[in-house]
Amino acid sequence: MTTAHDLDTEMQIVDAGETLSTREKIGYGLGDAGGHCISDLISGFLLFFYTDIFGLSPAIVGAMFLLLRIFDAVSDPVMGVIADRTRSRWGRFRPWQLWIAVPLGIIGILTFTVPDLSPNMKIAWAFGTYFLLSVGYTAINVPYCALINAMTNRHDQVMSCQSWRFVLSGIAGFLVSVGLPWMVDVFGKGDLATGYQYGVTVLCTIGVVMFLLCFFWVKERVPLSLAGTFTLRQHLQGLRKNDQLLMMLIMSFLLVNILCIRGGGYMYFISYSLQGSAGFMSLFFAIVTFAAILGAIVVNPLSRRIDMVKLYYYTNLTLVAFGVAMWFLPTGPQYQTLWLVCILINNIVLGFTLPLHFSIMAFADDYGEWKNGVRSSGMNFAFNLFFIKLSWASSGGIISLILILVAYRPGLENQTAASIQGINTLQSLVPAIFHLVLALCLLKCRLNGPLMQRISHDLQQRHSHIS
Repeated sequence: MTTAHDLDTEMQIVDAGETLSTREKIGYGLGDAGGHCISDLISGFLLFFYTDIFGLSPAIVGAMFLLLRIFDAVSDPVMGVIADRTRSRWGRFRPWQLWIAVPLGIIGILTFTVPDLSPNMKIAWAFGTYFLLSVGYTAINVPYCALINAMTNRHDQVMSCQSWRFVLSGIAGFLVSVGLPWMVDVFGKGDLATGYQYGVTVLCTIGVVMFLLCFFWVKERVPLSLAGTFTLRQHLQGLRKNDQLLMMLIMSFLLVNILCIRGGGYMYFISYSLQGSAGFMSLFFAIVTFAAILGAIVVNPLSRRIDMVKLYYYTNLTLVAFGVAMWFLPTGPQYQTLWLVCILINNIVLGFTLPLHFSIMAFADDYGEWKNGVRSSGMNFAFNLFFIKLSWASSGGIISLILILVAYRPGLENQTAASIQGINTLQSLVPAIFHLVLALCLLKCRLNGPLMQRISHDLQQRHSHIS
């Protein structure tokens, strides 16, 4: 019979304070890159696929998305509890990359497949596959986000891993946003349904390989026995008492709104404010991706010289200034080069935010254990995922509301001065407001270097007594 002590043996011989290898940091980053192969398909292409290729009405798609968000309110926290209570020879969070990878890849392919069925059965197919895709993504993403707290207790290594994570996820996002339209054209040869099915098959296969490399290349170093066994009520009480985590959940909502509002407004901005060609559109998105990757690389050495909370605070203030300045910039085809330069600079700085945010999010998990004695990594990141999903919905609502207020109508010939101003706000004033609120939240963030050093020392002392 296998005991908890047997399950701990493999991890106890590995030092949680050691410097992680480059391969392990890459492996950790590939876990999120695989997730982006799925999530970017959902956020960037699924709505268009359902309405224009699968044949569903926007009302049915909207109702389906709404019902799934309601389900997420339950499924995400439940997955957090399951992850926290997982016991295996590989740890709590790492094995989910192995168990869910292949099923999630298969479900992703089926979601972008158009079956030869009756209209009602096609609706059932769409709902069923999207439901399973959402559940599968939750099952692999919640443990992944919590994994970093089981890999190391060194905060510099957490930041280094997060930088690798967002560099590789940026590359994965580029593969999806640029690669899928190209593969649809190559594989489909005019048949969009076939093109999507084959293109998504390639991307899901790449995602599965990334998940599996994450499983094989990373290690959990915090023994299972140190995580403790807590009831659901204790997990929820620990969450409620963790003031820093609650603030980080609000900040996740704000940050992802910024990213989705900017990203969701790009097509309108390129097509109507800058009147860019298809070639310019490809160049624009390439610069956006390059800037995000460069920002994730640059922030790592900066975080070793500047306290992370302070760096995150000043990053947001800088982006507030950029957003306000962009509002006053002229638009039109003659200013395309100017805007490419502005987008490059702005998005390099914006690329700082995700590595910093998720590093501090991991610190909030340590803070909760230090303050309340309850380690709830899976539950904490499950609630974070729920707030991220809420921001997917709210950002779409904000974009739609602004377009309604300015009486937007599709087509360049239908654009007015008011509609162009509305589109421009999505790249300037609206993100600036969200960045300002983020900066104000960070004024209340206590997770600075000195406190985290104290927390790390206290937790090491506490764990040594337990073991």
